[in-house]
Amino acid sequence: MECLLQHRFTVAVALYWVFSAAVSSLPEPGPNGNATYVWLYRFCHTMAGNLTTAFGNKLSALKIFGLVLLIIPLFFTISACAAQYVIHPGALTRTDSVAYDTLLIAETAINQARTAYQAGNLPKESKATLDALVQAYNVARESWLTYRDALQKDEPPDTYLNQLNKDIFNLTNVVRTLKEAQ
Repeated sequence: MECLLQHRFTVAVALYWVFSAAVSSLPEPGPNGNATYVWLYRFCHTMAGNLTTAFGNKLSALKIFGLVLLIIPLFFTISACAAQYVIHPGALTRTDSVAYDTLLIAETAINQARTAYQAGNLPKESKATLDALVQAYNVARESWLTYRDALQKDEPPDTYLNQLNKDIFNLTNVVRTLKEAQ
């Protein structure tokens, strides 16, 4: 299953190819054929992209060209949604990797805010938010380490996962608060 998720585009192309082959094998409806079958035939060929098969000479080349021009941006939009997340080497699960990324982002935010505060580029009121961020980071990191430990010991990680989610959510909110204060 993980392989299928990592190669979604290839799987989609293969499934489309199988679908297109199945649609192409549909027998052509007769001149006085069943209206439901004619509709199904045209619908399937339209979905498979066989517009000239579906509508014969009822579509002019200009209309088909216009339709293709309208569909192309849709395909680019769909492919953009399939962002690939790369799991870190050494991560035990996808959740473990995402939590690690979140902790890295928070650590970077802490270092940047600390440098800005020491340089006098942050208002004095932001010190409390920076302290809260360091505290939230420490709690989330401890929760992450506990979750990893449970995974490595083959313990049921559900309770640790719930706590990790809460702590990461809290950490994210504090990072957001600090960014707004800047």
